[in-house]
Parts: sequence; structure tokens; C-alpha cells
Amino acid sequence: MGGKKSKKHTSGLALACWLVGFLVLLIVFLVKLDDIKSNLKSTRFFERVFGTTPTFIEHYEEKKPVAEPLPEEDVVITLNTVPPAQVEPPVTPVPSDEPRPPVQPPANAAEKPMQQPSAPREQTPPAPVTPPADEKPAIATSTAKLYFVSIDNDGSVTRKEMARTVTRNDSPLTGNITLLLAGPNPAERGKGCRSLIPDGTRLLSATVRDGVAVLNFSEEFEYNRVGVEGYIGQLMQIVYTATEFPTVNSVQFLIDGERKEYLGSEGVWIGSPLSRSSF
Repeated sequence: MGGKKSKKHTSGLALACWLVGFLVLLIVFLVKLDDIKSNLKSTRFFERVFGTTPTFIEHYEEKKPVAEPLPEEDVVITLNTVPPAQVEPPVTPVPSDEPRPPVQPPANAAEKPMQQPSAPREQTPPAPVTPPADEKPAIATSTAKLYFVSIDNDGSVTRKEMARTVTRNDSPLTGNITLLLAGPNPAERGKGCRSLIPDGTRLLSATVRDGVAVLNFSEEFEYNRVGVEGYIGQLMQIVYTATEFPTVNSVQFLIDGERKEYLGSEGVWIGSPLSRSSF
């Protein structure tokens, strides 16, 4: 009985040793697996022994060791520093009872004459700046067309159109009619122009509505010494001058603010607006 127990103990110990050895070999194999695969691939062991190389050996790529980063080094920068200037301690004068000798001027001091202070330079006053002449703003002008008449030797009346350059204003119709009432200027009279509007006639008011210019004249406008031709001429002058503006198509005449049907004793019609076609 004792011999059987000894054999069983020995066989169990041997089995344990085998297991331990197998585990050691397995661990070594796993640790060195990359090296084993690399050696099998480089020596072509399977190709020489079995005639072909397994796929996992054929496609094996040797792992390259990862380079460890270099340790950082402290960089020391040396600055060229200038040592501070050495400050000498102040010298404390030692009191002495002996009189000090007078300070002698340098030998060449007597040779140089003392410089006299230079006289101040006269400053030339700046030239007076002449201010530029006041530039007058440009005056806006416009062309006024005025209508006068000329009387021929046979007594026939002819309409004459004159153009003047006038200062532009906010009421051009009033301005042109006022110029017309003043009569022709010397240059226009030299061209045979005259006016049949009675002297002293004044424009009292002027309004434009719906193409009709309502012109209100003083009572002098009602009396013309020439007669019927004079009345027709004065009305024609006013109508043609007023209708030069695109907003005026006809003229309604008023005398001292009243609408009258006829002008003068000859009975020239002014009860309705008159246009150029009325003459």
C-alpha cells in the first residue's frame, strides 16, 4: 500500500512540473511572438519545410520601436550685463584755518578779449496779408420775352418780340408784366419798338389758376388815346407776354379788382379770358 501512494505522489508532482513548464513556455512564446514571427518570415522556415508560408507569417510586419522623446533641457540665456558704475563716495572737505590762495586764471585767459553781448537782431515784421476781395455770389438770371409793337408809315401795327436777360425771381410772371408796363429800353426803341399800354398803368395783382392768368390793373389801363387800335394793341401785348409761360394759356383782365365786359368806349371785349387766338 505504501508503494502505491508513493507512485501516485511522484506522478502528481511530475504532472505539476509539466504544467508549470508548459505555462512558462507559453508565456515565453507569447512574449517573443513577434520575434518568432519575424524569424520565421526572415528565414522562410515554412517555405523550406512545407513548401508554402502561412498567410499570417507572410503579411506580418515587424513593429518598429517608438522613439522615446528626448528629455527637455533647460535653456539658459546669458545676458551681457554691464556692471553698474562705481560711485565714488563724496569727498568731505577738511576745514582749515589757513587762507586759501587766490585762484589764478589760466594763462591764455588774458589774451582772449571778453565777448560783448551781441545786439538783438531786428525782427522784420511780417508783410501784411491782403484779404482776398469779397467774391460776390453768382446772380441767377433768366431770359424774359416781352412783346411790344411797331407802327408803320401807313399806320398798321406790327407785333415785335424782344428778349431781355433779367434777374431770376420767385414771381417771373409779375416781373415780366411789370417790365412790359415800363416800356421799351433805349436799345429796343432804337429797333422801332413802342408800347400801346397807357402810361401810369400799374399791375395790382397776378394769379394763375387752371391755365388762366388773372391780371388786375389800375384804372389807367382803361383809357387809351389811340383808340380801338390802341386797345387791341395793349391787350395783345399783355396776352402774348403772359402766355410765354407754359402754365398760362389765357388772360382774364380785371380793372381795380372788377371784371368788366368791355374796355373803353369803343367796346373791346374783355369779359372772358383772352388767348393768342383772340388777336
